[in-house]
Amino acid sequence: MKIFTLYVEDDRYSVPTLFTVEMREDAGAMVHAAELIRASQHYLAIELWDGDRRVGKAHRASDQAG
Repeated sequence: MKIFTLYVEDDRYSVPTLFTVEMREDAGAMVHAAELIRASQHYLAIELWDGDRRVGKAHRASDQAG
């Protein structure tokens, strides 16, 4: 299992909120990030990291760039 760091861009705050999640693989962590985006109308994007390696970024459905 790996511990992933999620930086959540939230329209209510000026700095990203930090979450961690333990998953087996990158794909599972990306699915989790996408589920978080759908769970809150305030979440704009979530950047996902495995240590110092950027795994990816999930965006709201209306903003798929990046």
